[in-house]
Amino acid sequence: MATDNGAPTMTTAKSMLTFGLGHVRRSRATGLACITLVLLLGTLAAAIVVSRDQAKSQIQSSFALRATASARFAANYLSEQASRSRRAANEFLSGATVSAHDFKLVAAALNSTAAVLLDRSGRVLESFPRLPGLHGQPIASGYPSLVKAEHGTVSTSGVISSPVTDAAVTAIAVPYATPKGRRVLSADYSASDLALNALVAHAISYPEHNVYIVDSAGRLVASSPETNAVTLAQVDPELARSAGRASRGAVEGSATPSTFTASLVPGTSWRLIIAVPDKRLYASISGPTRFVPWLVFALVTVIGALLVALFARSLADRERLTKLSAAMRRTAQTDSLTGLYNRRALTEHLTRSAARARRHNEPLSVLMIDLDRFKQTNDSYGHEAGDQVLCTVADCMRDVLRVDDVYGRWGGDEFLVALPVTDAAGAEVTAGRLREAAAAVDLESIGLEQGVPLSIGVASGTHTSPIELIREADLALYRAKAAGRSSVPAAR
Repeated sequence: MATDNGAPTMTTAKSMLTFGLGHVRRSRATGLACITLVLLLGTLAAAIVVSRDQAKSQIQSSFALRATASARFAANYLSEQASRSRRAANEFLSGATVSAHDFKLVAAALNSTAAVLLDRSGRVLESFPRLPGLHGQPIASGYPSLVKAEHGTVSTSGVISSPVTDAAVTAIAVPYATPKGRRVLSADYSASDLALNALVAHAISYPEHNVYIVDSAGRLVASSPETNAVTLAQVDPELARSAGRASRGAVEGSATPSTFTASLVPGTSWRLIIAVPDKRLYASISGPTRFVPWLVFALVTVIGALLVALFARSLADRERLTKLSAAMRRTAQTDSLTGLYNRRALTEHLTRSAARARRHNEPLSVLMIDLDRFKQTNDSYGHEAGDQVLCTVADCMRDVLRVDDVYGRWGGDEFLVALPVTDAAGAEVTAGRLREAAAAVDLESIGLEQGVPLSIGVASGTHTSPIELIREADLALYRAKAAGRSSVPAAR
């Protein structure tokens, strides 16, 4: 009887023990699942934070790289401007005497507002506009750029008062050798003359950006948006102070949180400074995204969907950043008006084409193209008409040139074409076809009844460096202009 009475007691105890063990196992499993979930969410949250930090770092790196690329582009542009000055000086200003007429033509060809020519003693030999009272005066000591040029170094000044016109200008001084000793040609430019305002306006694509080029004294060489202020401190004192202490970082004291980056313009004492509001700079990684990990922790019932959404958002952020970087790279190689290669991309492609020509012992030709009377079109019909003419010439190049040919906008109204495996005769044929195509376009609406007249310089070689090919084509172009425009002389 005792056994019978005891059996239910043992069964109840066993059931209770089994229930307890099951509860413990479920508790352990639940706890393990919770711990696993917490670890997973913690790992995911940490990954998001790291990803956001990396994305922010990538944005900052791309931001700084953009400033560096724009500064190098400005330096390359100034270097080419100096090379043009030296070529013109060597060709037209090396005689025993220099006529006022020749000097005026050189200054006009360089698009300078004023210019001076110093003899080997540092005295003014000629000036434009012509100031006879300035001739024979030793003015170099008052201008550091002229002092450097007298010692044989190409120099770009900061913002100075022109010795000829007293206007605020930037001067490019180049020394060159003549039978009468070293001379110095110094040409004065405003920011618009040097196209620097256009450069800074396209330096970066963020809205509400501010881009400045300043000299060593903080005076404005160029700015976007344009301003009549003389110094950066007058426009943005907080940015001026921050940029004076560091090359990148936050704009301290700014009413709108902003980030800046600064880069030296090689070969000058200038700096290019870009400032963008943080809400624009970090727009791709700001907003609701930063709250996602906390939402994941709170909404455990939809954790899977949230994880998928989170990873999808993270991947989308990365893809957007990748696309943005790719777009910036394309922008760095493309002329925004014509859609052709810009000067930087042309230089890279021409270097590769010249190397291939040397390796395979094949000819390589270069066409330097200039639009005749383009300034007259701009002055008479406006810049929109000028833009239409440039785009029309670009379309003609797309129609006439081969798939393997490399072509683009060299700057202003100049275009450059590289013709692989093409000798001088073939290049002249191609140049003629381009001139015919441009002359045949219908631009009567803007006053060009006979199309677009072109002058083209041709240079060819097999073991010739890209710089030499460009120089020869440029000289051929000068000869075309001197011969009456709308012609195609080959390099001598």
